[in-house]
Amino acid sequence: MYTPPTLLYVGPMADAVEEAWRDSDAGQGFEGLTVTGLPVGDSPVEELDAEGVDPVSAVSGALAERQFDAVVCDADGSFDGLAVVETVRDHSRSIPLVVFSVGDSVTMAAATELGADSYVQIAADSDRVERLAALGPLIQRRRTQRRESTMLDSLLGNVPLSIYFKDRQSRHVRVSDEVTRLTGPSYLESPDGKRHHTPEDVEGKTDYDLYPADLSDGAVADDQHVIETGESIDDRVEHAYGDDLEETYVTTAKAPWRDEEGDVLGVVGVTRDITERKKYEKQLERQNERLERFARVISHDLRNPLEVALARLEFAREDGDREHFDSAERALHRIDDLVDDVLTLAREGETVSDPEPVDLARVSRDAWDVVSTERATLDLQTDATFLADAGRLQQLLENVFRNAIEHAGPEVTVTVGDLVGRQGFFVADDGPGIPEEDRENVFDSGFSTGEGGTGLGLSIVRTIAEAHGWEVAVTEHPAEAVTGERDGSATAEAGAALGARFEFGEVSDGLPDAADRS
Repeated sequence: MYTPPTLLYVGPMADAVEEAWRDSDAGQGFEGLTVTGLPVGDSPVEELDAEGVDPVSAVSGALAERQFDAVVCDADGSFDGLAVVETVRDHSRSIPLVVFSVGDSVTMAAATELGADSYVQIAADSDRVERLAALGPLIQRRRTQRRESTMLDSLLGNVPLSIYFKDRQSRHVRVSDEVTRLTGPSYLESPDGKRHHTPEDVEGKTDYDLYPADLSDGAVADDQHVIETGESIDDRVEHAYGDDLEETYVTTAKAPWRDEEGDVLGVVGVTRDITERKKYEKQLERQNERLERFARVISHDLRNPLEVALARLEFAREDGDREHFDSAERALHRIDDLVDDVLTLAREGETVSDPEPVDLARVSRDAWDVVSTERATLDLQTDATFLADAGRLQQLLENVFRNAIEHAGPEVTVTVGDLVGRQGFFVADDGPGIPEEDRENVFDSGFSTGEGGTGLGLSIVRTIAEAHGWEVAVTEHPAEAVTGERDGSATAEAGAALGARFEFGEVSDGLPDAADRS
């Protein structure tokens, strides 16, 4: 609710001045409020209250008991006016403080030195009510400024956005609490290791004091562009700075910071964390890619066997040859397999939202037991544990194992091990490998070099990997790795290429550190 500003009048005749003020037209103008909360009267002067305090010793108590919008010290030499000024400034540096000096009771130099905002030399018989009324616009203006300042303080202290004001030299003048904790830990660590926990730690510093030089170069260049041209920069997407924040994204907007005359004082900027939005966008991209894969399967892979079946049935109606029925049956079985694989693609492509720790070796054995592996060998060179959906990980391994047996033969040796130098694992075989010109296409729906396959097995592998947020790639498997990649005791000829190797990187926390595996 609106309340008129209140002025604390300090002087030898405070009670009389207060009474005279209340009886005056200016004093009575604020007593009622409209239903909208606005004071009665058109003039800012009419919205001023005055309260007298006498003697001077009561100033401290009055200031402690309630909040005033201004203080007037009417010094006529009968009390220590400078002591009043000093008392008010000890209580608050921001409250407007006006000194009325009868003659030279208080000098302008002394009052100004102690922090008085305004100094007026008056005669002993001056009309105090008239003098107080003249202060109305000043008090209203300062009250508005203080109100706006508290609003800014509330904004900077509570809004979950990194907000900052920089001067023309790109030094931080004011920053929100969120600047130091927008991403990562609850502090901002500069390249030299210094940590900044509070807005006060950041204020006065440039980007070069807080961030790497290459990042600061771009930020300061943007600042100067805004200052020199007056043009804003809107929603620039960037990676967040800091260790382990490679997948964290922020968006930054900058605009000119202008004074009341319109001159550019610097830059005001806002940065917000959009990591969740980027994740959602990537999820939509993956879903759209899966839809395109489904469309290709339905429009091409399913149509071919369907056309074969329909054609063979037509031939069968004409001559009744059993061979037509056999071909139609094979085509229908292929359609059935394709439908199963398309459904698997749809199920396994959903983003893994609740992964749990899994034992790679155990899941590999479970997958191996499902696949027909009578003469094949599984070589486990891992004791890794990481976060994943165990069921979907097993489906991924089953498909890779089947691919190895299909292309490398029933006596193939399949190796599962840890990647060296980065988090992840690989599945490799000792077969003929995959030609380099085919490696970019092996994960495409419908791609197959074998007979009778749907061409979706490795597409399912990629889909499951992407649902976990993993990177997947296919390469060749060095011969020395088949017999001893884990401990470096390779016995085969170095440099020889042997077999296909599927690598899964960017696996979630849980694998041994790269240094421990190298």
